[in-house]
Amino acid sequence: MGVFSAPKIDFGKSSELKKGSEKWNLLRDEVFKALEEYGCFEALLDGEIPKVKLYEKLKEVFNFNLEKIFGNTQSVLVGYDRYKPKAPLQERLVIPNVLNDGVIENFSKNLWPDGESEFSDLVLTYSKKLSEFDDLVKRMVFEKLGLEKYLDEHKKSGDYLLAMIKYRAPKAGETNVGIPPHTDNIISTILSQHDQDGLQILDKNGQWLDVQFSTPNSYVFLVSDCLKAFTNGRLNCLIHRVIIGNEERYSVGFPLIPKEGYIIKVPEELVDENHPLLYKPFDGSKLLPFYMAEGRRGVSATLEDFCGVSTNNPNLS
Repeated sequence: MGVFSAPKIDFGKSSELKKGSEKWNLLRDEVFKALEEYGCFEALLDGEIPKVKLYEKLKEVFNFNLEKIFGNTQSVLVGYDRYKPKAPLQERLVIPNVLNDGVIENFSKNLWPDGESEFSDLVLTYSKKLSEFDDLVKRMVFEKLGLEKYLDEHKKSGDYLLAMIKYRAPKAGETNVGIPPHTDNIISTILSQHDQDGLQILDKNGQWLDVQFSTPNSYVFLVSDCLKAFTNGRLNCLIHRVIIGNEERYSVGFPLIPKEGYIIKVPEELVDENHPLLYKPFDGSKLLPFYMAEGRRGVSATLEDFCGVSTNNPNLS
């Protein structure tokens, strides 16, 4: 098994970056090149993000009887689920709209009815810092593509979600696939992990390569389907999966989920003789239900199946 050499980009002291400066331009170009070619990069962020402490707290949280507290939902965007047929090693606890007022505190009360502030503080700080980083990446991408006038509208297109994930080690004879191969049917996501590697990407030659996080302050930024469509395919979107070794694995996903009714449409600036229109306008919130419905029929659907210009899908808007 090979190792994926994801571009490694240092965002240390990013708060001091000034738009238009030489450092900004160099970092912007590095970010865009990575997303254009690979669809992802490894970001080295500063130590202000309480990643280590959050993971320590997650181990405590996953010792609760979460199914009794939250139930076992069939939704992938809210609540708690575990050991589903396509992800039999996975437990997942999701906080939707994580940065909306009162959401984290209300969620925490389910776990600690008598009150507990550490978890709420860690989740809030972690989420705020990653949302600021996500905003920085989008500003750089939109500037590079000449789409700055669309940035404010894009910021209103989705809500952040925090997905806290635990994988148990597979038993003898069980699959070691934590999450099967897929692209993310959202806008973008930022992944972190604790202790155990496991994230893999499928390269152009059809080989699975390990993604290795080089430092404790590493995160992986991934382009997802909706951002690929919005950029008319200028940004890549990788097929990836998770493989579990002999020990339990913890990870945290911080995706941007498209809001219902928000229409994703390729800007006219990205369509010309060399770049024909690839995707029809679509409601981003309908992409995930489409994939799930196709999956129940045994079909592995793609973004092109949903909104490619050659498709005739009645559910685009």
